[in-house]
Amino acid sequence: MTANNLVPISVVDLTAETIPYWELRAKSSVATGIEGPFLTAYREGSFHYLLIAADRI
Repeated sequence: MTANNLVPISVVDLTAETIPYWELRAKSSVATGIEGPFLTAYREGSFHYLLIAADRI
């Protein structure tokens, strides 16, 4: 971000909110097989889903 003159002003961790999506997708007809590893990564904390708002300096 700094390389593009951006400074974070707010960071929201939405990881917990993404888990139900991946659980539902795992049961869906469009499941690809990646759902299990994604769920594991989100639950164990090796993946994080963040919303970052930034300002240009």
